This record gives sequence, C-alpha cells and structure tokens, in this order.
Amino acid sequence: MNSISSKTMNGILFIIAGIAPLVIYIGLGPDGADIFDAKLTETLVFWIMLSAPIALMMTANTIKDGDGHGFVKAGLLIFIIAYTGGSVGDALSGSGMNEMGAAISEPFWAAMMLGFTVTAIGYYLQKKFPVWLSGLMAIAGIYGFIALGFIDLTANEVLEMPLWIGFTLVLVLLGIFTIKKAD
Repeated sequence: MNSISSKTMNGILFIIAGIAPLVIYIGLGPDGADIFDAKLTETLVFWIMLSAPIALMMTANTIKDGDGHGFVKAGLLIFIIAYTGGSVGDALSGSGMNEMGAAISEPFWAAMMLGFTVTAIGYYLQKKFPVWLSGLMAIAGIYGFIALGFIDLTANEVLEMPLWIGFTLVLVLLGIFTIKKAD
C-alpha cells in the first residue's frame, strides 16, 4: 500500500488553500448560491484556509540554511499572526458586527499579504521555486498589501478580483510545483 509523501501532501494543502475559499465564498456562500449563511461561510473558510499557513510551514521546514531561510521564516510568522487577526475580524463580520469586523480584519489581511511577499523573497533567494513563480508571488503579495492596506475595496470592487485571483493562482502553482518536485 502506497502512502502519500509529505511533499505531495504539502502541495495538496497549497491547492486546497487556493481553491476552496473561492468555492465556498463564490459558490456556496451568500455571494453565490446562498446555501451557507455568512457566519457558516466564514467558519468554513477559516478552517480550510488553515491549510495555507500549514503548507507554508511545511515548505519552510524544508529550508535549513541559505540566503532565503530567514525571509521564509519571517514571512511565515507575519502570515500566521496576520491570518489570526484577519480571521477574528471576519468572524465578527460573519456574526453581524460588520464595522468592528472590518476595522479589525483590514489591517491584518494587508499584513498577511506583506508576509506573503516576504516569503516570496525568501523563496527567490533560496531558489525553492522557479524564479518567475517567486516573482509572481511577490507581485501578488505587494498588490494585495497595497489594495487591502490603502485602497477602499468596497468603493473600488474592480480592484479586488485581481487580488484574489493572483493569490489563488500563486497558491495553486506552489502546490503544483511542490507535488511535481515530489515525483
């Protein structure tokens, strides 16, 4: 009986982190088929999105030394702290406390994208992934940081879609390249 390798599992976690939130938010949540209410949608996305920091941590654990090691570890720390704060804000919003939730989550989601960027710099320096993928990850992170930290996305909804498409695309590509390395 063949068991799944940790590299393959790591790749699968990246892919889940990229695709599942879109399926839940756009497909099943109030903005989609409205099968789940806002609170259940936020709860499910929170639990599924835990696969992102786990996948980043699993990848960081494969980097022992090198120029990018410190950046990858710092980016992971920022990502985890920011993910926690952003999730608290989203939970409040999902419970009907929209103003308080937005006030909490907005700076944390921007910080999460900053952590994503720092991690990308580490991947680039470490040559962990193809250079173009590390660059795409950095661009998605910088764009996300600026869009979430400094632009009112409620008033500029057209700017929100590239943010989530870029973030999703990078996570899925990280997953594919991680699995590909496992073969």
